[in-house]
Amino acid sequence: MKRISTFLLLSCCAIYTQAQELPGFRTSNYAGVTSVHANPANIADSRYRWDVNLFAVNAGVSNNQLKYRLGDVGTAFGEDTIKSQLFGQNKGLTKALVNVGVMLPSAMFNVRKFSFAFTSRVRVVANVTDLDGKLTDKIINDLSSNTNLPYNMASNENMRIAVNAWAEYGVSVAREVLAVGPHYLKAGVTLKYLSGAGNGTINIDRLHATMDVDKGQQDAYLTNASGKIGMNFAGVNISDFDAADALEFSGHGVGAELGAVYEYRPESENLTGNGFNKYKFRLGVALMDIGKIKYERDVTRSGTFTIGIPAGQQFSLKNLDGIKLDNYKTELGKYPQYFKPAADNNSASYSVSLPTTLQVDGDYHIHHAFYVNMNVQVALAGGEKKPYNAQYYSGFSVTPRYDGRIFGVFLPVSYNGLSKLNAGASFRVGPLFLGSGSVLTALLGSSHQLDGFVGVRFGGLQKHK
Repeated sequence: MKRISTFLLLSCCAIYTQAQELPGFRTSNYAGVTSVHANPANIADSRYRWDVNLFAVNAGVSNNQLKYRLGDVGTAFGEDTIKSQLFGQNKGLTKALVNVGVMLPSAMFNVRKFSFAFTSRVRVVANVTDLDGKLTDKIINDLSSNTNLPYNMASNENMRIAVNAWAEYGVSVAREVLAVGPHYLKAGVTLKYLSGAGNGTINIDRLHATMDVDKGQQDAYLTNASGKIGMNFAGVNISDFDAADALEFSGHGVGAELGAVYEYRPESENLTGNGFNKYKFRLGVALMDIGKIKYERDVTRSGTFTIGIPAGQQFSLKNLDGIKLDNYKTELGKYPQYFKPAADNNSASYSVSLPTTLQVDGDYHIHHAFYVNMNVQVALAGGEKKPYNAQYYSGFSVTPRYDGRIFGVFLPVSYNGLSKLNAGASFRVGPLFLGSGSVLTALLGSSHQLDGFVGVRFGGLQKHK
């Protein structure tokens, strides 16, 4: 059980720097090839004749328990802070999300009325869902000296921890498909090849148990326990993970993204011609991250057990002390009287869904280079039936911005079901773009979210006519 807590801590705090990528900057008309990750139709009739992204890194962590302050970043991820705030004795169900994306060299260009893009990036998504804070506190602290035992737990939730890592290589095409008076419609599609580095999942379903300590043996144990515990692994070894393992791929799949953008272009907005703003109002709709990655399950590490420890009998937690997470199946299998293996423990393959979302984006041109944008994200993928799936959270954002040809400043204010209200700031200066969706909240008070991004891209703007 201590290995599970180590896995939790790594999932929730190993990455210091959220789930809407490039907050603020993604609304820019000068985002170039990076805008394809918000809606593939965005690259049609772009401000750029061609555009190249050298690199971009977007990363963040958010949760419903721990709060971050900008001045406390150095200590916010300390083990004692995590224990007391994220998994404290008085905490309820803990939810957390770690989201990391590294955009590798990518390019966009125009051929007549068509726009094309070639993109590549590496992504990691880690989810912690409905984890009992009191249970985790009992596991990760010294149980033998705990005066609050016995502890009776009765969880009717499916506690889940899942980590997914993969690379994706995309080809996008978009064009203007309709022009009637001031009404314009653009459409785009992205097809992706998915290469999975690994999937690791711990799932504890409807656990009812009593945790106590044998004072004579100074040994904590479980009794009167029922429920299910499942481990699912494919690809990299979670317990002995090395940075080089991220380049070893064991899963494969295909994905797609679909988008459309409507623009209202009255003559008053279109006097300046190509290279300048054309619309008064823009509305985009996109279905992002459609697809699955098929893995060959590592049956030596993966398995599901029905828990049945009768009242009056004890399962010592010392039995799991020092056992690596990837070896839990073997260790639990040594106690068939308490852990009955499921019939599907030797099934070979399974598919992990991407964190599919529906994106609705509205953009209003106020005057000159001033705009205001509103985005709604609806999460369509969940892990209730398949705990190994990656998932995001639903939410919305409002972003006022100054979006000039060389310089841009963005002030995203967002709300989502996990980290609630956040305010951030991001900037674009020539080829450099950077920012955060929560830096102002963390600076002025505290935030359930800590994130940031930075990137470099350059392109050739449309010639003015």
